[in-house]
Amino acid sequence: MSRWPFPGSAFYLRSAALFLLLHLTLAVSAQDDDLRYFDYTYVDNIHTVKLRIDGFPHSYPIIELNGGARLRLSFDDLNQDLTRYSYSFIHCNQDWTPSNLGQMEYNSGFGNDYIQEYDFSLRTLMPYTHYELVFPNSNMRLEKSGNYLLVVYDTQQDNRPVITRRFLVSENIAGITGQVTRPAIVDKIHSHQEVQLVANTKQLQPRAPLQELTATILQNGRWDNAVTQVEPNLLGREVVQFNYQDRIVFRGGNEFRNLDIRSVQAPRTDVRSITNEGDRYAMLLAPELTRGETAYSQYFDLNGDFVNFRSDRPVLNIADEELQQSFQRLDLEYTGEYVEITPILKTQTGLPLEDEVYVFGAMTEWQKKPPYRMVWNPGISAYVGRFLVKQGFYNYYYVTDVDVPDGSRAGYAETEDSYSVTENDYIGLIYYRPLGGRYDRLVGTTVINSSL
Repeated sequence: MSRWPFPGSAFYLRSAALFLLLHLTLAVSAQDDDLRYFDYTYVDNIHTVKLRIDGFPHSYPIIELNGGARLRLSFDDLNQDLTRYSYSFIHCNQDWTPSNLGQMEYNSGFGNDYIQEYDFSLRTLMPYTHYELVFPNSNMRLEKSGNYLLVVYDTQQDNRPVITRRFLVSENIAGITGQVTRPAIVDKIHSHQEVQLVANTKQLQPRAPLQELTATILQNGRWDNAVTQVEPNLLGREVVQFNYQDRIVFRGGNEFRNLDIRSVQAPRTDVRSITNEGDRYAMLLAPELTRGETAYSQYFDLNGDFVNFRSDRPVLNIADEELQQSFQRLDLEYTGEYVEITPILKTQTGLPLEDEVYVFGAMTEWQKKPPYRMVWNPGISAYVGRFLVKQGFYNYYYVTDVDVPDGSRAGYAETEDSYSVTENDYIGLIYYRPLGGRYDRLVGTTVINSSL
Protein backbone atom coordinates (compact mmCIF):
# COMPACT_ATOMS: atom_id res chain seq x y z
CA MET A 1 0.00 0.00 0.00
CA SER A 2 1.48 3.31 -1.08
CA ARG A 3 1.50 6.39 1.10
CA TRP A 4 1.90 10.08 0.59
CA PRO A 5 5.62 10.98 0.55
CA PHE A 6 5.65 13.30 3.52
CA PRO A 7 4.67 11.31 6.70
CA GLY A 8 7.28 11.66 9.44
CA SER A 9 8.95 14.65 7.80
CA ALA A 10 9.09 18.22 9.03
CA PHE A 11 6.72 19.14 6.23
CA TYR A 12 4.25 16.58 7.54
CA LEU A 13 4.40 18.10 11.02
CA ARG A 14 3.80 21.57 9.59
CA SER A 15 0.92 20.17 7.56
CA ALA A 16 -0.58 18.63 10.69
CA ALA A 17 -0.46 21.99 12.41
CA LEU A 18 -2.01 23.61 9.39
CA PHE A 19 -4.84 21.11 9.52
CA LEU A 20 -5.56 22.13 13.07
CA LEU A 21 -5.98 25.69 11.85
CA LEU A 22 -8.13 24.62 8.94
CA HIS A 23 -10.41 22.24 10.80
CA LEU A 24 -12.86 25.00 11.64
CA THR A 25 -13.23 25.79 7.95
CA LEU A 26 -13.87 22.16 7.12
CA ALA A 27 -16.27 21.83 10.02
CA VAL A 28 -18.29 24.67 8.56
CA SER A 29 -18.25 22.85 5.23
CA ALA A 30 -19.62 19.77 6.98
CA GLN A 31 -22.64 21.79 8.07
CA ASP A 32 -23.35 22.88 4.51
CA ASP A 33 -26.85 22.24 3.21
CA ASP A 34 -25.40 19.88 0.63
CA LEU A 35 -24.07 17.49 3.29
CA ARG A 36 -26.28 14.46 3.76
CA TYR A 37 -26.27 12.69 7.10
CA PHE A 38 -26.58 9.22 5.63
CA ASP A 39 -24.54 6.94 3.41
CA TYR A 40 -24.05 8.81 0.17
CA THR A 41 -21.56 9.20 -2.67
CA TYR A 42 -21.62 12.71 -4.12
CA VAL A 43 -19.53 12.30 -7.29
CA ASP A 44 -19.74 9.86 -10.21
CA ASN A 45 -16.04 9.00 -10.31
CA ILE A 46 -16.04 7.26 -6.90
CA HIS A 47 -17.19 3.63 -6.79
CA THR A 48 -17.24 0.59 -4.51
CA VAL A 49 -17.35 2.45 -1.21
CA LYS A 50 -17.15 0.03 1.70
CA LEU A 51 -16.99 0.66 5.46
CA ARG A 52 -16.52 -2.42 7.63
CA ILE A 53 -14.60 -3.75 10.62
CA ASP A 54 -10.94 -4.02 9.67
CA GLY A 55 -10.16 -7.60 8.65
CA PHE A 56 -13.80 -8.63 8.18
CA PRO A 57 -15.06 -7.77 4.67
CA HIS A 58 -18.67 -8.69 5.54
CA SER A 59 -19.45 -6.88 8.81
CA TYR A 60 -21.43 -3.97 10.21
CA PRO A 61 -19.61 -0.67 11.00
CA ILE A 62 -19.92 -0.90 14.80
CA ILE A 63 -16.94 -0.80 17.16
CA GLU A 64 -16.49 -0.58 20.91
CA LEU A 65 -15.28 2.61 22.54
CA ASN A 66 -11.59 2.19 23.42
CA GLY A 67 -11.75 -1.38 22.10
CA GLY A 68 -9.27 -3.16 19.88
CA ALA A 69 -11.35 -3.29 16.70
CA ARG A 70 -11.04 -0.57 14.06
CA LEU A 71 -13.00 0.34 10.96
CA ARG A 72 -11.69 0.31 7.41
CA LEU A 73 -13.02 2.59 4.67
CA SER A 74 -12.13 1.68 1.09
CA PHE A 75 -13.16 3.17 -2.24
CA ASP A 76 -12.02 3.48 -5.85
CA ASP A 77 -11.55 6.68 -7.82
CA LEU A 78 -12.01 6.09 -11.55
CA ASN A 79 -10.18 9.32 -12.33
CA GLN A 80 -6.60 8.49 -13.25
CA ASP A 81 -5.09 11.49 -11.45
CA LEU A 82 -4.10 11.04 -7.82
CA THR A 83 -6.35 13.10 -5.55
CA ARG A 84 -5.62 14.23 -2.03
CA TYR A 85 -8.62 13.35 0.13
CA SER A 86 -9.14 14.39 3.74
CA TYR A 87 -11.67 13.19 6.29
CA SER A 88 -13.35 14.22 9.52
CA PHE A 89 -15.96 12.91 11.96
CA ILE A 90 -19.24 14.47 13.06
CA HIS A 91 -20.84 13.24 16.28
CA CYS A 92 -24.60 12.88 15.94
CA ASN A 93 -27.68 12.34 18.04
CA GLN A 94 -29.57 9.11 17.63
CA ASP A 95 -31.77 10.78 14.98
CA TRP A 96 -28.62 11.67 12.95
CA THR A 97 -28.73 15.39 13.61
CA PRO A 98 -25.41 16.92 14.79
CA SER A 99 -25.01 16.64 18.57
CA ASN A 100 -24.18 19.52 20.92
CA LEU A 101 -20.66 18.23 21.54
CA GLY A 102 -17.74 20.27 20.28
CA GLN A 103 -15.26 18.49 18.06
CA MET A 104 -12.55 18.45 20.72
CA GLU A 105 -14.95 16.74 23.13
CA TYR A 106 -15.44 13.63 20.98
CA ASN A 107 -12.17 13.60 19.00
CA SER A 108 -8.94 14.11 20.92
CA GLY A 109 -6.84 14.00 17.76
CA PHE A 110 -6.72 16.27 14.74
CA GLY A 111 -9.95 17.85 13.55
CA ASN A 112 -9.19 16.57 10.05
CA ASP A 113 -6.52 14.45 8.44
CA TYR A 114 -5.44 13.14 5.03
CA ILE A 115 -6.24 9.70 3.67
CA GLN A 116 -2.68 8.56 3.15
CA GLU A 117 -2.96 4.99 1.83
CA TYR A 118 -3.60 4.38 -1.85
CA ASP A 119 -2.70 2.02 -4.68
CA PHE A 120 -3.04 2.21 -8.44
CA SER A 121 -4.98 -0.59 -10.11
CA LEU A 122 -2.82 -3.44 -11.34
CA ARG A 123 -3.28 -4.96 -14.81
CA THR A 124 -6.95 -3.96 -15.15
CA LEU A 125 -8.75 -2.75 -18.27
CA MET A 126 -10.19 0.24 -16.45
CA PRO A 127 -7.54 2.18 -14.50
CA TYR A 128 -8.48 3.43 -11.05
CA THR A 129 -6.89 4.45 -7.77
CA HIS A 130 -7.83 2.51 -4.65
CA TYR A 131 -7.87 4.41 -1.33
CA GLU A 132 -8.06 3.03 2.19
CA LEU A 133 -8.42 4.51 5.66
CA VAL A 134 -8.28 2.66 8.99
CA PHE A 135 -9.56 4.41 12.12
CA PRO A 136 -9.47 5.21 15.00
CA ASN A 137 -5.76 5.90 14.58
CA SER A 138 -3.00 7.93 16.20
CA ASN A 139 -4.27 11.12 14.57
CA MET A 140 -8.01 10.67 15.06
CA ARG A 141 -9.15 9.26 18.42
CA LEU A 142 -12.81 8.95 19.38
CA GLU A 143 -13.69 9.71 22.99
CA LYS A 144 -17.48 9.38 23.13
CA SER A 145 -19.94 6.67 22.19
CA GLY A 146 -22.86 7.25 19.86
CA ASN A 147 -23.62 7.85 16.21
CA TYR A 148 -20.90 9.19 13.93
CA LEU A 149 -20.79 10.46 10.38
CA LEU A 150 -17.54 9.98 8.47
CA VAL A 151 -17.08 12.69 5.84
CA VAL A 152 -14.48 12.45 3.06
CA TYR A 153 -13.53 15.68 1.29
CA ASP A 154 -11.78 16.47 -1.97
CA THR A 155 -9.18 19.00 -0.90
CA GLN A 156 -8.48 19.93 -4.52
CA GLN A 157 -12.11 20.95 -5.10
CA ASP A 158 -12.66 23.46 -2.29
CA ASN A 159 -13.05 20.69 0.30
CA ARG A 160 -16.33 19.54 -1.17
CA PRO A 161 -17.72 16.36 0.42
CA VAL A 162 -17.48 13.28 -1.79
CA ILE A 163 -18.46 10.47 0.62
CA THR A 164 -20.50 10.27 3.83
CA ARG A 165 -20.80 7.06 5.84
CA ARG A 166 -22.56 6.29 9.11
CA PHE A 167 -20.85 4.27 11.83
CA LEU A 168 -21.45 3.50 15.50
CA VAL A 169 -19.26 3.51 18.62
CA SER A 170 -20.68 1.59 21.59
CA GLU A 171 -19.79 1.47 25.27
CA ASN A 172 -21.33 -2.02 25.62
CA ILE A 173 -22.34 -1.62 29.25
CA ALA A 174 -25.97 -2.69 28.75
CA GLY A 175 -26.15 -6.36 27.82
CA ILE A 176 -28.87 -7.03 25.25
CA THR A 177 -30.77 -10.18 24.36
CA GLY A 178 -33.55 -10.51 21.85
CA GLN A 179 -35.56 -12.71 19.60
CA VAL A 180 -37.31 -12.60 16.24
CA THR A 181 -40.86 -13.92 16.13
CA ARG A 182 -43.86 -13.98 13.85
CA PRO A 183 -46.13 -10.95 14.37
CA ALA A 184 -49.34 -11.34 16.33
CA ILE A 185 -51.23 -9.30 13.73
CA VAL A 186 -53.00 -11.81 11.49
CA ASP A 187 -52.48 -10.05 8.15
CA LYS A 188 -48.70 -9.89 8.78
CA ILE A 189 -48.10 -13.36 10.18
CA HIS A 190 -46.84 -14.85 6.91
CA SER A 191 -44.96 -11.82 5.54
CA HIS A 192 -43.39 -9.95 8.47
CA GLN A 193 -40.99 -10.46 11.38
CA GLU A 194 -41.27 -8.91 14.84
CA VAL A 195 -38.32 -8.14 17.14
CA GLN A 196 -38.26 -8.07 20.93
CA LEU A 197 -35.35 -6.76 23.03
CA VAL A 198 -34.34 -7.01 26.69
CA ALA A 199 -31.56 -4.76 28.07
CA ASN A 200 -29.73 -5.22 31.37
CA THR A 201 -29.44 -1.87 33.16
CA LYS A 202 -27.47 -2.96 36.24
CA GLN A 203 -24.37 -0.93 35.33
CA LEU A 204 -26.31 2.10 34.09
CA GLN A 205 -28.69 2.52 37.04
CA PRO A 206 -30.93 4.97 35.11
CA ARG A 207 -33.03 7.21 37.31
CA ALA A 208 -35.87 7.47 34.79
CA PRO A 209 -35.51 4.58 32.31
CA LEU A 210 -38.70 5.39 30.44
CA GLN A 211 -37.35 8.83 29.59
CA GLU A 212 -33.61 8.09 29.43
CA LEU A 213 -33.48 4.86 27.38
CA THR A 214 -34.53 4.26 23.79
CA ALA A 215 -33.90 1.52 21.23
CA THR A 216 -33.28 1.48 17.49
CA ILE A 217 -33.55 -1.70 15.45
CA LEU A 218 -31.98 -2.19 12.01
CA GLN A 219 -32.66 -4.96 9.52
CA ASN A 220 -29.46 -6.15 7.80
CA GLY A 221 -27.67 -2.93 8.73
CA ARG A 222 -30.10 -0.75 6.77
CA TRP A 223 -31.21 2.66 7.95
CA ASP A 224 -33.86 3.28 5.29
CA ASN A 225 -36.42 1.08 7.09
CA ALA A 226 -35.08 1.26 10.67
CA VAL A 227 -37.46 1.37 13.64
CA THR A 228 -36.14 4.21 15.79
CA GLN A 229 -36.58 5.85 19.19
CA VAL A 230 -38.56 3.03 20.80
CA GLU A 231 -39.15 3.57 24.52
CA PRO A 232 -39.13 0.60 26.92
CA ASN A 233 -42.60 -0.59 27.83
CA LEU A 234 -41.78 -3.12 30.58
CA LEU A 235 -39.54 -2.42 33.58
CA GLY A 236 -37.85 -4.93 35.83
CA ARG A 237 -35.47 -4.61 38.76
CA GLU A 238 -32.36 -4.47 36.57
CA VAL A 239 -33.79 -4.88 33.08
CA VAL A 240 -35.99 -3.04 30.62
CA GLN A 241 -37.94 -4.65 27.81
CA PHE A 242 -38.94 -3.43 24.37
CA ASN A 243 -41.77 -5.86 23.76
CA TYR A 244 -44.49 -4.29 21.66
CA GLN A 245 -47.19 -5.70 19.46
CA ASP A 246 -46.96 -4.43 15.86
CA ARG A 247 -44.35 -1.72 16.52
CA ILE A 248 -40.92 -3.31 15.96
CA VAL A 249 -42.07 -5.07 12.80
CA PHE A 250 -40.30 -5.51 9.45
CA ARG A 251 -41.21 -7.10 6.17
CA GLY A 252 -39.31 -10.37 6.08
CA GLY A 253 -38.54 -9.87 2.41
CA ASN A 254 -37.06 -12.65 0.32
CA GLU A 255 -33.57 -14.07 0.10
CA PHE A 256 -31.51 -11.62 -1.93
CA ARG A 257 -30.58 -12.35 -5.50
CA ASN A 258 -26.90 -13.18 -5.96
CA LEU A 259 -24.57 -11.67 -8.54
CA ASP A 260 -21.36 -13.72 -8.49
CA ILE A 261 -18.76 -12.16 -10.80
CA ARG A 262 -15.65 -13.03 -8.84
CA SER A 263 -14.39 -14.51 -12.10
CA VAL A 264 -14.82 -12.54 -15.31
CA GLN A 265 -14.00 -15.51 -17.51
CA ALA A 266 -16.24 -17.98 -15.66
CA PRO A 267 -18.85 -16.15 -13.56
CA ARG A 268 -21.13 -18.31 -11.44
CA THR A 269 -24.10 -16.12 -12.28
CA ASP A 270 -26.04 -17.18 -15.38
CA VAL A 271 -24.60 -14.95 -18.12
CA ARG A 272 -25.64 -14.80 -21.79
CA SER A 273 -22.54 -13.03 -23.09
CA ILE A 274 -19.20 -11.57 -21.95
CA THR A 275 -17.41 -8.99 -24.08
CA ASN A 276 -14.26 -6.90 -23.80
CA GLU A 277 -15.18 -3.26 -24.41
CA GLY A 278 -11.61 -1.98 -24.31
CA ASP A 279 -11.74 -0.10 -21.01
CA ARG A 280 -14.03 -2.58 -19.24
CA TYR A 281 -15.73 -5.95 -19.49
CA ALA A 282 -19.44 -6.17 -20.22
CA MET A 283 -21.81 -8.94 -19.13
CA LEU A 284 -25.34 -9.55 -20.37
CA LEU A 285 -27.15 -11.48 -17.64
CA ALA A 286 -29.74 -14.17 -18.30
CA PRO A 287 -33.32 -12.87 -17.92
CA GLU A 288 -34.75 -13.08 -14.40
CA LEU A 289 -38.38 -13.23 -13.34
CA THR A 290 -40.30 -11.22 -10.75
CA ARG A 291 -41.01 -13.23 -7.60
CA GLY A 292 -44.36 -11.83 -6.51
CA GLU A 293 -46.66 -14.58 -5.14
CA THR A 294 -44.12 -17.34 -5.72
CA ALA A 295 -42.94 -20.11 -3.39
CA TYR A 296 -40.21 -19.28 -0.87
CA SER A 297 -36.80 -20.87 -1.39
CA GLN A 298 -33.93 -20.55 1.10
CA TYR A 299 -30.32 -20.29 -0.05
CA PHE A 300 -27.07 -18.55 0.89
CA ASP A 301 -26.87 -14.77 0.65
CA LEU A 302 -25.11 -11.85 2.36
CA ASN A 303 -28.34 -10.14 3.47
CA GLY A 304 -27.98 -7.44 0.84
CA ASP A 305 -24.25 -6.81 1.31
CA PHE A 306 -21.36 -7.22 -1.14
CA VAL A 307 -17.73 -8.29 -0.95
CA ASN A 308 -15.01 -7.81 -3.55
CA PHE A 309 -12.82 -10.80 -4.41
CA ARG A 310 -10.79 -11.79 -7.39
CA SER A 311 -11.42 -14.63 -9.82
CA ASP A 312 -11.41 -18.04 -8.17
CA ARG A 313 -11.10 -16.79 -4.59
CA PRO A 314 -13.99 -18.12 -2.44
CA VAL A 315 -16.19 -15.94 -0.29
CA LEU A 316 -14.38 -16.00 3.03
CA ASN A 317 -15.92 -17.30 6.21
CA ILE A 318 -16.27 -14.17 8.31
CA ALA A 319 -15.56 -16.17 11.47
CA ASP A 320 -12.26 -17.59 10.17
CA GLU A 321 -9.53 -15.28 11.42
CA GLU A 322 -6.76 -16.98 9.44
CA LEU A 323 -8.65 -16.49 6.18
CA GLN A 324 -9.28 -12.85 7.01
CA GLN A 325 -5.56 -12.31 7.44
CA SER A 326 -4.96 -14.06 4.12
CA PHE A 327 -7.44 -11.67 2.52
CA GLN A 328 -5.33 -8.73 3.63
CA ARG A 329 -2.11 -10.30 2.32
CA LEU A 330 -3.59 -10.94 -1.12
CA ASP A 331 -4.18 -7.21 -1.76
CA LEU A 332 -7.16 -7.94 -3.97
CA GLU A 333 -8.70 -4.48 -3.60
CA TYR A 334 -6.74 -2.96 -6.49
CA THR A 335 -6.61 -5.93 -8.89
CA GLY A 336 -10.35 -6.38 -9.51
CA GLU A 337 -11.83 -5.51 -12.90
CA TYR A 338 -14.78 -3.21 -13.39
CA VAL A 339 -17.65 -4.84 -15.26
CA GLU A 340 -20.65 -3.26 -16.97
CA ILE A 341 -23.65 -5.37 -15.99
CA THR A 342 -26.83 -5.55 -18.09
CA PRO A 343 -29.62 -7.23 -16.09
CA ILE A 344 -32.96 -8.23 -17.63
CA LEU A 345 -36.14 -8.59 -15.57
CA LYS A 346 -39.31 -10.16 -16.94
CA THR A 347 -42.67 -9.84 -15.22
CA GLN A 348 -45.08 -12.65 -14.48
CA THR A 349 -47.66 -11.13 -16.84
CA GLY A 350 -45.30 -9.98 -19.57
CA LEU A 351 -46.55 -6.42 -19.01
CA PRO A 352 -44.78 -3.45 -17.39
CA LEU A 353 -45.49 -2.62 -13.76
CA GLU A 354 -47.23 0.59 -12.75
CA ASP A 355 -44.13 1.97 -11.03
CA GLU A 356 -40.49 2.32 -12.03
CA VAL A 357 -38.12 -0.53 -11.15
CA TYR A 358 -34.64 -0.24 -9.60
CA VAL A 359 -31.80 -2.53 -8.62
CA PHE A 360 -31.47 -2.10 -4.85
CA GLY A 361 -29.04 -3.19 -2.11
CA ALA A 362 -25.89 -2.22 -0.25
CA MET A 363 -24.17 -1.59 -3.59
CA THR A 364 -26.76 1.16 -4.26
CA GLU A 365 -26.36 2.49 -0.69
CA TRP A 366 -29.89 1.18 0.01
CA GLN A 367 -31.28 3.90 -2.26
CA LYS A 368 -33.15 3.97 -5.54
CA LYS A 369 -30.48 5.70 -7.63
CA PRO A 370 -30.75 6.74 -11.29
CA PRO A 371 -27.79 4.61 -12.52
CA TYR A 372 -29.62 1.51 -11.26
CA ARG A 373 -33.02 2.25 -12.79
CA MET A 374 -34.47 -0.42 -15.08
CA VAL A 375 -36.11 0.66 -18.36
CA TRP A 376 -38.99 -1.21 -20.00
CA ASN A 377 -38.05 -2.55 -23.44
CA PRO A 378 -41.24 -3.37 -25.39
CA GLY A 379 -39.21 -5.27 -28.00
CA ILE A 380 -38.41 -8.03 -25.53
CA SER A 381 -41.24 -7.33 -23.03
CA ALA A 382 -38.80 -6.94 -20.15
CA TYR A 383 -36.98 -4.38 -18.04
CA VAL A 384 -33.34 -3.72 -18.91
CA GLY A 385 -30.71 -1.96 -16.82
CA ARG A 386 -27.03 -1.14 -17.04
CA PHE A 387 -24.58 -0.31 -14.26
CA LEU A 388 -20.90 -0.61 -13.40
CA VAL A 389 -19.60 -2.80 -10.57
CA LYS A 390 -16.27 -4.18 -9.46
CA GLN A 391 -15.49 -7.88 -9.47
CA GLY A 392 -17.03 -9.56 -6.45
CA PHE A 393 -20.09 -11.16 -4.90
CA TYR A 394 -23.18 -8.94 -4.68
CA ASN A 395 -26.70 -9.16 -3.27
CA TYR A 396 -29.60 -7.18 -4.66
CA TYR A 397 -33.36 -6.86 -4.98
CA TYR A 398 -35.52 -5.46 -7.72
CA VAL A 399 -37.80 -2.86 -6.12
CA THR A 400 -40.50 -0.52 -7.34
CA ASP A 401 -40.58 3.23 -6.86
CA VAL A 402 -43.33 3.38 -4.24
CA ASP A 403 -43.70 4.08 -0.52
CA VAL A 404 -45.10 1.03 1.23
CA PRO A 405 -47.24 1.20 4.39
CA ASP A 406 -44.53 0.08 6.83
CA GLY A 407 -42.43 3.16 6.07
CA SER A 408 -39.64 1.69 3.97
CA ARG A 409 -38.80 3.62 0.83
CA ALA A 410 -39.05 0.81 -1.71
CA GLY A 411 -41.79 -1.63 -2.70
CA TYR A 412 -41.22 -5.38 -2.96
CA ALA A 413 -44.65 -6.97 -3.35
CA GLU A 414 -44.63 -7.30 -7.13
CA THR A 415 -40.92 -7.95 -7.61
CA GLU A 416 -39.65 -9.96 -4.62
CA ASP A 417 -42.54 -10.83 -2.26
CA SER A 418 -42.08 -11.17 1.51
CA TYR A 419 -42.00 -14.11 3.91
CA SER A 420 -41.85 -14.46 7.69
CA VAL A 421 -39.30 -17.31 7.38
CA THR A 422 -36.68 -15.33 5.43
CA GLU A 423 -33.23 -15.27 7.05
CA ASN A 424 -32.31 -11.73 8.21
CA ASP A 425 -29.98 -10.03 10.67
CA TYR A 426 -31.42 -7.57 13.18
CA ILE A 427 -29.18 -5.10 15.01
CA GLY A 428 -30.48 -3.84 18.35
CA LEU A 429 -29.09 -0.51 19.61
CA ILE A 430 -29.72 0.93 23.08
CA TYR A 431 -29.24 4.68 23.56
CA TYR A 432 -28.98 6.40 26.94
CA ARG A 433 -29.32 10.11 27.60
CA PRO A 434 -29.56 10.86 31.32
CA LEU A 435 -31.78 13.72 32.34
CA GLY A 436 -29.84 16.87 31.55
CA GLY A 437 -27.38 14.99 29.31
CA ARG A 438 -25.94 16.66 26.24
CA TYR A 439 -25.71 13.71 23.86
CA ASP A 440 -27.03 10.21 23.21
CA ARG A 441 -24.68 7.52 24.48
CA LEU A 442 -24.79 4.19 22.67
CA VAL A 443 -24.56 1.78 25.61
CA GLY A 444 -25.40 -1.58 24.04
CA THR A 445 -25.57 -3.40 20.72
CA THR A 446 -26.51 -6.89 19.61
CA VAL A 447 -27.02 -8.80 16.37
CA ILE A 448 -29.88 -11.27 16.22
CA ASN A 449 -30.45 -13.66 13.33
CA SER A 450 -34.01 -14.63 12.50
CA SER A 451 -33.03 -18.24 11.77
CA LEU A 452 -31.30 -18.89 15.12
